[in-house]
Amino acid sequence: MNGYTETQSGILIPEHSSADSPYRSTSRLNPAVQLWNPPEATADEAILPSLSALRNQSHDLDRNEAIARGAIENTVSNVIADGLRPQAKLDHEVLGIPEAKAREFEKAAERIFSLHASSVYSDFTRANPFGINQAIALRAVLLDGDCLILKRYKPGPGAILGTCIQIIEGSRLRNPMMGSHDRDIREGVELNEDGEAIAYHIVNRDRMRSMEPEQTLRIPRFDADGNPIVLHLFHSRLPGQTRGEPFLAPVVERFKQISRYTESEIMAAVISAFFSVFVTSEGLGPFGDRKDAHLASRQINTQARSREKFGSGMLLNMLPGEKVETLTPGRPNANYQPFIQAVLQQIGMGLSIPFEVLTQNFQSSYTAARAALLESWKFVMIRRAWAVSKICQPFYDWVLAEAVSMSMMSAPGFSETVKRRIYTSAEWVGPSMPSIDRLKDAKADETRLATRTASRRSIVEESGKDFEKMEREIASDNSPGWTAAKEIA
Repeated sequence: MNGYTETQSGILIPEHSSADSPYRSTSRLNPAVQLWNPPEATADEAILPSLSALRNQSHDLDRNEAIARGAIENTVSNVIADGLRPQAKLDHEVLGIPEAKAREFEKAAERIFSLHASSVYSDFTRANPFGINQAIALRAVLLDGDCLILKRYKPGPGAILGTCIQIIEGSRLRNPMMGSHDRDIREGVELNEDGEAIAYHIVNRDRMRSMEPEQTLRIPRFDADGNPIVLHLFHSRLPGQTRGEPFLAPVVERFKQISRYTESEIMAAVISAFFSVFVTSEGLGPFGDRKDAHLASRQINTQARSREKFGSGMLLNMLPGEKVETLTPGRPNANYQPFIQAVLQQIGMGLSIPFEVLTQNFQSSYTAARAALLESWKFVMIRRAWAVSKICQPFYDWVLAEAVSMSMMSAPGFSETVKRRIYTSAEWVGPSMPSIDRLKDAKADETRLATRTASRRSIVEESGKDFEKMEREIASDNSPGWTAAKEIA
């Protein structure tokens, strides 16, 4: 019955379906899936054996493929830009201090953190300020799947604080060569009986500088007081996942295939740009081995004649049975662009990046372009929240703890866990979503203020700016001195 079979109960099922499974995809008699037998594997069983190969493939695509590099760099630029900045938020009622004291602590905390984080002394290698290191750490996670941040202490003549960070790439996180059989160590991550990461094993020698066998250094995750000193950065998607997978992992194969296809199309177009002709002969050899009859090139041997180049207005005396033929390569391929776009749309879905944002190609309507940006911005905000919790907030805690210990700020009860959490609480702001039409967005903000669905502070902070700083600047703009200076100018 048109490809369907009626069961005893009167239900129509496809002819290739079988009663051995309620799902057609799991039926052993379904020809579409007979050869599809994916292995059963947990998150670690799937990721860990493939991690090294996925990491190398991702780095190769990042080095050599423009779209893959763009996907990584656009993600880093939108999430981090020049660095996320903290805005201290203290609950003075829980701390039991006056509100004025809380505001003083907030200003002092932001000022001290900004001074230290904006200098290279926040970096153990004295290479980059914290804002750039945020981008480096996120980029390492996207390419390698994960990386480590170590808390270090390295005071210097120009440093106001000694707390700094050291970023360790994920490829240096490996199992020790000896003495690991009695412990649960998974690709360098040591777990206890509860499945909690308690230590990390890091290769302590650069293979480019030494030919000695690799040695690993075990670094505990927490210090004696239970405070974290190692941050393992990776995007955890599944329960029981010990290490992260590279950002490009689900689309590596498609990226490589469109790379090969693109290279083939470019080469075909280059070859077709050379106008070539072919001389065909009914005899043997390039010209039937009758070169002496070719009056125009009597002194040229057969091999040289087979590579003859035509010049302007050149006449060629053809032999009997020879004729000139040209090829029509059909390049550029008219179907190349729509095919590549279809594949890139699939890649964009796999990366949670809309096609327009992935390719930086906004040629549709305003509504479609804004919808693509909004969809992309949801992904950016999720990644930004991850970066805040994994990178920014822990370093902020470390810096404030040292500043309080050095009496640079007054924080009564800071040693208590609950109060310390309140003292170090902050909201992190970064660049806002790009605006296609600022006038429409400004009118929308006015409507939100009028309908009391948003506050001035929330609107300012959504744009990635400091509300208190903007208030001071506005007050300065409205001061009598500024107005008089404006009139004189």
